[in-house]
Amino acid sequence: MREFRRAAAALKRNPSVDALEAEAMTWRIRDIVTEAIARAGRETAAAITVLEEVKTCYEQECVRRLARLEDREVLFLHRRRTDYPEVYLFLNAIDDPDDIEVVLDAHDLALRVPGLVLWTGDGTHIVRNRERVLDLTELVDVRFLGDAHT
Repeated sequence: MREFRRAAAALKRNPSVDALEAEAMTWRIRDIVTEAIARAGRETAAAITVLEEVKTCYEQECVRRLARLEDREVLFLHRRRTDYPEVYLFLNAIDDPDDIEVVLDAHDLALRVPGLVLWTGDGTHIVRNRERVLDLTELVDVRFLGDAHT
């Protein structure tokens, strides 16, 4: 959502779609910005309108997905009952106690749910230590959320 707001603000600050495209190159929504600009015929005011429309659709999709996640028939909470101190010790390379706890929770769940894959947005600690995590846990894979679209 922040990037949609940044896009609109960038066009209002500097009404150049070329400048917006250049600025958006590092954003997660860069392809959406490029498509919106093309749909708007490279007109600044039309691009703002298209970006607002896309932002609204994106917000609605986020609300829909959140409602699905809050549906207890779709998602249930799992509470780990064991600390797994030996696994914790060998996961110290992750170098973030909270992330180690996430991996231990996933390991505990994987003992009950065969074939479990841990999807994470933490590329710095968990994904970087993927091989170690897979060696020490019952997870079948660790995947990065940023790769989910591929």
